[in-house]
Amino acid sequence: MIDRLRRSALPAALALLCLGVAAPAAPAVPITVNLRVEGPSKTVFDGPVTTDGHAVTTAKGGTHPCDGTNDNAQPEPGPVPTAALDDAAKLAGFTIDGPYGNFGIEDFFLDRVADEYVDSNSGFWALFIDFGFSDLGGCQKRIFAGQDVLWAGIPFSVSTPLKLEGPSAVMTGQPFGVRVIDGSNGNPQDGATVGGATTGPDGRATLVFPEEGIYRLKAEKPDTIRSNSIVLCADPPGAAECTSGDKTAPVVESGFGGDEPALPGRELASRNGRSRTILVSWAAQDGAGSGVEHYSVEVARVHKGAGASQVESEWRSLLDKAPTNGLHFRGDSGAAYRFRITATDRALNSATIVTNPVLIPVDDRDRRLLRLSRAWKRSRVGRAWGRTVVRAADAGATGRMRFRGRQVALIGRELRRGGRLRVMVDGRSRTLRTRGRSGHRDVLWVSRRLRAGSHTLRLRSLGGGPVELDAVVVSP
Repeated sequence: MIDRLRRSALPAALALLCLGVAAPAAPAVPITVNLRVEGPSKTVFDGPVTTDGHAVTTAKGGTHPCDGTNDNAQPEPGPVPTAALDDAAKLAGFTIDGPYGNFGIEDFFLDRVADEYVDSNSGFWALFIDFGFSDLGGCQKRIFAGQDVLWAGIPFSVSTPLKLEGPSAVMTGQPFGVRVIDGSNGNPQDGATVGGATTGPDGRATLVFPEEGIYRLKAEKPDTIRSNSIVLCADPPGAAECTSGDKTAPVVESGFGGDEPALPGRELASRNGRSRTILVSWAAQDGAGSGVEHYSVEVARVHKGAGASQVESEWRSLLDKAPTNGLHFRGDSGAAYRFRITATDRALNSATIVTNPVLIPVDDRDRRLLRLSRAWKRSRVGRAWGRTVVRAADAGATGRMRFRGRQVALIGRELRRGGRLRVMVDGRSRTLRTRGRSGHRDVLWVSRRLRAGSHTLRLRSLGGGPVELDAVVVSP
C-alpha cells in the first residue's frame, strides 16, 4: 500500500492530554510508546502516545484500575497497553469497548476499537509488544519507553505481524529497496505488497519515486497483520533531506481534557486528577509533512499563587528538542500556569501553541492558605483532590482564605442529604444548597469576576445537613 501525501491536506492534530496523578515522593517519568491499532478493515491509529497506568472505563466493562497490578501481575503500578490505548482514544477522538473480568481475570476483553468490531466467536483483539505476542493481558503487561505496542483485531487463524523496513529519505529517480518480514521471528515474507511492488522470497522489493514529495509506505499480505508505516522523503539530488517536499509545519493542539465549563478559558488540574503533580502530554501530526522530529516545552506562571503577588513570570524550559511526548510537572498550591509547546518536523518546519491557564487548586489540608475551624472533620477519600475532604456535620464550621485573583471557585461534592453553606467574598455573600448527587472534584460554586488585587473568601456552614469541601480554586 502507498499513499502520496498531499501538502495541502493536513489531518486534525492529536490533542494534548493532561492527567493528574497521585503525588508520590518521586513521581515516575511518563513514557512514550509507539502505538498502532490495526482493525479488520483499516488502521485506526498509528503514532506516539504518552501514558501511565490509570483507571479505564468501557460501556460494557465499567471503570476499573488498569496499571499492571491487575491480578497481582506486577508489584507496582505503571504504564500498560490498555491504558495506552485508552489515552490514544482520548487523543484521536474514538472509543473502545469490551467487558471486564471474563473467566475471573481482572482485565478488559476488548471487542470494539473505534468502529472496528471483532466477534469473539471467530477472533479477538491480539496484543503484540515489539512484534511479539504478549504473555499477559492489556492491564497486566508492563510496557516501557520506546516500545512498539500493537493491538490487532484478527481471526483466530492469523498470527503474523508484518514488519516493514526501509529508508526514511531517498533521491528522486533512484531505485531503493524495502524489506518485509514476520516481526515476531524475522522470517522474510514473500508476496507482500508495498508501494505497488511485490516482495520476493527474500522479502525484498525495489521502488522508485520519480517525483519529489512525502510518501507513506505500508505492507499488506493476506492472512497477516498490516505492517507499520514508513514516512519517506523523496528529494532531488543535492537537496537537503525532506526540504523539497515539505513546506508545511506540524499541527499541535492543546486540550488538557477541555475547558472547565464553569471557568471558560481555564483548565482545572482537578478535573481529571487528584494531585499537584500532573502529567502534561501532547501529540502532533505532520499530515502531508515529513514527520515530527522533536518537541520543546516551556512553562510560565500566570500568577504566583493564591497568597502571592499577581505577576506573570518569564518562560522556563521544561524540555528542549526531545522526541518524548510527555512529562510530569508539579505546580504550587493555588497557582496557575501556561505551557508553550513547539513541534518541529524533519524539514525544520515548526509550530507553537500556548495552553489556556491550568489552575492548581488549594487543597483542604493546605493550612498556610486555607484556614478552617476545628468543626470541620477531615477524612481520606481516594478520588478527592489530595485524597482527602473535610466535612461539617452541623452549623457553625468556618473557613477563610486570602487570595489574589479575578475569580474564586469551590471544589467538592453534593450530598444526598447535603446542607447549606454561606460563601462570602469581599462582603458579598451567597447561600449554597449542597443537596444533590455529584461526583468528586465537582465545581460547586464560582464567584463573580473580581477587581484586580487582594480578596478574602469566608465560609460558614448553616446546617440542614452535612457539607463537604475538597479544595478552592483561584483564577487569574
